[in-house]
Formats: sequence, C-alpha cells, structure tokens
Amino acid sequence: MPKFLPKGINIKVMRKVQIGKYSISRRDLLYAFYGLVSFTTLASCGTNKTSIGNSIASNTSIKSSSNTKLVRLGYQVSGDLTHEKGVIEKRLAPQGIGVTWSQFVSGPPLLEALNVGSIDMGPTGETPPIFAQAAGTNLIYIVNTPPGTGEGSAIVVLKDSPIQTLAGLKGKKVAYSRGTAQTFFVVKAFEEVGLKISDIESVNLAIADGRAAFLNKTVDAFVESDPSLIKLQREGTIRVLRNAQGIKTPGGYYLASRDFATNNADLLKAILSEYYEIGLWANKNRRAAAEILAPKVKTDVDTMELTLTRKKYDMRPITEEVISAQQKIADLLYQLKVVPKLVDIRGATLTAQQYAAITPDAVRNKA
Repeated sequence: MPKFLPKGINIKVMRKVQIGKYSISRRDLLYAFYGLVSFTTLASCGTNKTSIGNSIASNTSIKSSSNTKLVRLGYQVSGDLTHEKGVIEKRLAPQGIGVTWSQFVSGPPLLEALNVGSIDMGPTGETPPIFAQAAGTNLIYIVNTPPGTGEGSAIVVLKDSPIQTLAGLKGKKVAYSRGTAQTFFVVKAFEEVGLKISDIESVNLAIADGRAAFLNKTVDAFVESDPSLIKLQREGTIRVLRNAQGIKTPGGYYLASRDFATNNADLLKAILSEYYEIGLWANKNRRAAAEILAPKVKTDVDTMELTLTRKKYDMRPITEEVISAQQKIADLLYQLKVVPKLVDIRGATLTAQQYAAITPDAVRNKA
C-alpha cells in the first residue's frame, strides 16, 4: 500500500468488511479508520501523554531540537488563505526552511497522510481525529479552531422529494462522508428527532460521489456543505431539512505528528502565528479573501464571500475544556458503534509546558 493516495489514484478493492450493521469496502476503511500502516503505539510515548493540567517539574523552556529544513503542510479543497498568501514561506525563508503543501479532499485522507509521515501538520474538523486515534495514529492536537455558524452544512433532499422532515428519513438512504465532521453532524441531527444513526441507511461516499448519487436520485438525502450548498439553494433544486446551526461542537483542530510537535516547538509556534494572523485579516476582509479563494475552489466571488461569513477564523489553546468536549464526542461515537474503539483524547495531547512553547501568545491568552 502506498504511503497515501495521491490525487487521481483509484484503488479498487472488492473485499467487504462488516462493522455493526454496515458492510463497507476496505477502500472506505482506508479513509475512515486509517489502520493500514503499522506505527508505534501511543502507549510508548511516555510522559508526552501527561494531562495539560498536571504540574511540570522543570521550568526549562522547550526549544526546537531538530534541524528541520522542510515543513510539509496539508490543506483541504475548501481552500487555505495562508497557503495562497505565502506568508509561512516568507517567515521561514530567512532560516533556510522550505515549505511544501499537499491538498486533500477532506480530513480523513489528510490525517492518513499525517499518519504515514507524508505531511507534518494540517487542519480537520472534530470527527476525523477520533477515527484516526481509534486506528492508532500517532497524532497530536495542536490548537483548536472554533466552529462557524453552522449554516454551511446541511442535510438536504431534492425539491420534489416527498420527505418533509428528518424523521421521514428513517430507513432511507442518506449519503455523507463517513469519518468526516459530517458524521458527528448526522448523529446529533437525528438524535434530536429520536433516531439513531442505525435507523437510517448510511451510504458512505466521498463528497463529490455523494453529490452525484443525490442528484441522480440513487440516495434519498445528502449532507452538503458550502460553497456547493449555497449554489444548490440559489438554484432552488433542494430543500434543507436541518443545517448544523445549534449543534454544539468544539470545532476543528490543527494536528501534527508527535515527532514534529515535540521536536520543533519554535518552528511550530511561528507557523501557527502566521495562520492566526491571516485569520484575523480574513475576518476583517471577507470580500478580499473571497476574491483570493473563489478561483481556487471554482466558485464565484459572491458565493465565496457568503461561505466565509459562515466561518470564524480564530484559534483557541488546547485546554481542559476543549479536551473534555472532544472526549464527549469520542464517547458518543463509540457508544453508537460509529467508531470501533473507545478513544482517550488525552493520549493525543502534550504537556502544559509543551503547549506553552508551541502556542502563540495571542492564542494562549484566550485560555
């Protein structure tokens, strides 16, 4: 098996694996569970698993201990302003450090690349790290990114569908990308109407494939996201049964491999600082940001601007509150048999001293 699947590569595997009531292909498991590559287990990481609330015996500040000359960053097809503006490259060039970027269709393949060492860090929603940790991936939560308004993700049906409510989807086919943030959204949305995820027929498809299946009426409903959600709403071809507004989530995260996080404290802090500053700029300059990203995600500027108004560019440190919120999601997904293993979120965290060393001052002060 290659380290990760480059864009355009299609591996056909016919063997099915049974998980609960679902029969899914090993190709799907690659993106949902990440467990195809052998790695050192989290248990071998010793004191790096210490809770951030524990006292630290040594006051020695952490410094970068490696001679890193290339930083490999991941981003998703939804676009990345920091990538487009090239600020990290400018920040690191005087130190003789280069930067490469790899694009991924969603969080699961990004974390698979992180798992096998093809990238050093990147962002995902709240759900992919839980699947990754269940599969033994040696990742670290670096910083938290708060959720947006929730309007940018929705469970939709076609305009002429006889289904009028979420409850009406019981026993029906609902397409979404299992292992992404859409998974937790689906779980919580159906919970509100007294249904479990096992009460619907989950159809695990990549986002583009799910959209095609939905428009071709081979599934009854689909979890769509901006900017495509905005486009379909404007065309009047869909009805929204429930968007993600009001569904409580800690948001997303930047994650890194444990080796990179523990050996490059100063470097990581500098990188996060650039992400943070670009986020502040984007919050104040939505139109300008939309003009940069629109051609990259193949949409018009007005649609991209509305997409960005539904986002919140910000960062929060990894605190006890964040860990607790993420643990509750992990516990719920395990109870519902969505993930195959009970996950301890603390096993993917650093010590308080280590977080202090990598977190930009402006972000750390938000704790």
